[in-house]
Parts: sequence; C-alpha cells; structure tokens
Amino acid sequence: MSNSSSNMFYKHSGRLGLSVPAILLIGIPVVILLSAIYAYIVVYCPVVGYVNVLFLGGYVFAAGIALAMIAKMSKCRSPSVLLALGTLGGLVGLYFSWVFFIKALFGEDVSAIAVALSPLGILEVAKEINANGWWGPSGIAQWALVAIEAAVIVGGIALFTSSSISREAFCEDCSTWCNPFETMHLKLTPELAAKDPSELDHLQLLGLEEVDKSEYPRLDAEVLQCTGCEKTQAIRFKKVAQVMDDGELKEQAEDIPGILIQKA
Repeated sequence: MSNSSSNMFYKHSGRLGLSVPAILLIGIPVVILLSAIYAYIVVYCPVVGYVNVLFLGGYVFAAGIALAMIAKMSKCRSPSVLLALGTLGGLVGLYFSWVFFIKALFGEDVSAIAVALSPLGILEVAKEINANGWWGPSGIAQWALVAIEAAVIVGGIALFTSSSISREAFCEDCSTWCNPFETMHLKLTPELAAKDPSELDHLQLLGLEEVDKSEYPRLDAEVLQCTGCEKTQAIRFKKVAQVMDDGELKEQAEDIPGILIQKA
C-alpha cells in the first residue's frame, strides 16, 4: 500500500503469499472431494430434476468458500492470481464432477482412477449420456443443461475465489489482514441516497451525522484495524435499507466501491 497521504483508497499490493501452493496442495483436493459428494448426491438422490439446481448451488458455494478461505489464510493480495486459481479450481471441479458422476452411474463396472485418466473416454460417455439422457431431458435440452452446469461450476468457483479479498485490507508492515474493529452508523441524506454508490465521496461520508442502528436508510462505515501495529485502519462503506420481501421487512445492504485507508 502507498502512504503518500493520510487518507487514500486501499489497493492490494499484488503479493501472492502462499496462495499458489496452498490452493494447489489443499484447495484442489478439497474441490475434488466436494465434486465426488456432489456427483453421488445427484445420482443417488431419489428426487431428480429441478432440485439438482440446489445441489449445484450448494456444491459451488462450498467449493468457492473453501478456496476463498484458503486464499485469505495464505495471504494472497492479488485478485488476478486468485481469479486464475479460482478458474483452475472450477475446471478441476467440473472435470472430477464428471469423473465421479460416471463412477456413480456405472458403479463397480468402472474404476474412478481409470475414468480420471481418460479424458477422451469421459467425452465419449458424456456424448452418449447427453444424447439419450439419464433422468429426463435428452439431446439439445440435455446439452444445454450440461453447458449451464459447466458455466456455473467454473464461473461460480472462480468468482468466489477472486472476490474473497475484494472487501479486505492488508497491513504490509505487519503482514496481516486488518480485522473488524468498530462500525459507525451514519445518516443517509435523501441527496446521497439518490446517488449511484460509485459517485459517493468517501471523505464526505465520514462527516455525516451518526445515527442509531435501527434507522433506515443509513450508511454503515465498518472500521478495520491491523491487530499488529494498530496504526493501519481501513474503512469500508455500505448502504443499508429495508425492503419488503415475502410480506416481511428485511434489511438489504449494498457495498460502496472503494476502501478508505488511514495510516498513523
């Protein structure tokens, strides 16, 4: 981070930490394990059809969160590298979801290791399954479902991984992430509420009147602080409002781009 002034926007340094070996040695095996769980649930669940969307979402969420946690713990400060690692994780997850799907379908007739070592064989089996279907759709419809599944797996896991540090700040002096310290609740004026979040002046926001947490709409300014030197602080903002959902008032938060960094 640069410290050319006392107030500025935080930008990741681009350093990798231990992210590459951590993702490759820990993250990828976790994704493969989750792929097996996902595939077997899809094949052996007595209810098939649209419920598979829930299984897919759960798999992508679990794999993405796992890689995101490993990325943060390994202290990676390069979103572009995390995007690449997340994409790799997604591709591996997609490949092994097919490996274990085929294994689950054919049982003892095939070996998971043999399937994993035969990408062309997987392609041929996939063609056969998609042409004839296995639970309902077939032909173009089944190919469309497979394409959507592939996009969700690769894109979802990549997105989870790459965005894992998008709202985080790192103290390069102490080599540690800044942790939540306190949250200020600020009065959101009608004029500011009407603006697009990207147009808001962060320094102007800090001068707003503090209000109670029960007021809506409002701005939440969460202060992050380095637990090492306690000198580096970052402030991230979000707009908080109440919306009607299924007949109930629920809180809705929208992140404001940019993190203000302050260093004593």
